[in-house]
Amino acid sequence: MARRDTLGRRTASDVVFDRLHADIVSLRLLPGARLSEVDVARQFEVSRQPVREAFIRLHDLNMLRVQPQRATRVRRISEQALLNARFVRTAVEIEVLKVACERDTIAVDEAFERSLDEQQGAIDAADPARFHALDYAFHALVCRAADRAVAYETIASNKSQLDRLCLLSLTDVAEMQTIRADHAQLVDCIRHGRAPEAETLIRRHLSRVIELLGSVRTAHPDYFDDA
Repeated sequence: MARRDTLGRRTASDVVFDRLHADIVSLRLLPGARLSEVDVARQFEVSRQPVREAFIRLHDLNMLRVQPQRATRVRRISEQALLNARFVRTAVEIEVLKVACERDTIAVDEAFERSLDEQQGAIDAADPARFHALDYAFHALVCRAADRAVAYETIASNKSQLDRLCLLSLTDVAEMQTIRADHAQLVDCIRHGRAPEAETLIRRHLSRVIELLGSVRTAHPDYFDDA
């Protein structure tokens, strides 16, 4: 998601953007939190210009609310944005899985097994943050199996809208275990070329977090805003 200068190097704006993006999706910066260009520039030891650029990029991703003459704040979670992100992500992942089911994916078999083992390790350790990161990596691996790495850029940009809700819903081991079970079934579908079954499964998989929206919103009403 980070941009590069004309020589392919990461810029100061990239560094600020990546850190703030990670802090927002991981809830280290909570919905509604106020951000100051001056304070962020001081934190990263950069001028205000790269901070301003990073703020604009995050605003374009609906992760910050940047308004002239008003405080910049982390956007609260929007139910409509969640539904839109789920719609786009489902459409892309269905196509990726169709291609993956048609390909010989033996080259990524070990990576799939390692991913599932690591997910189980995060579950055993009751570590939702670690599990969430492994979930990201798993869906990137599916794109790799399909030789469609470019599709993951779309998946990731829409996934970021769902990340905060995912973390708020991963409150117990049972939920993480259910997601891992979905992943294991997806791997089996890819290995055996069962595209229709994979489509049904990914639709159900990506609907799970939306089904938890009501309970999460009740538990954290201040984090949501559909204005």
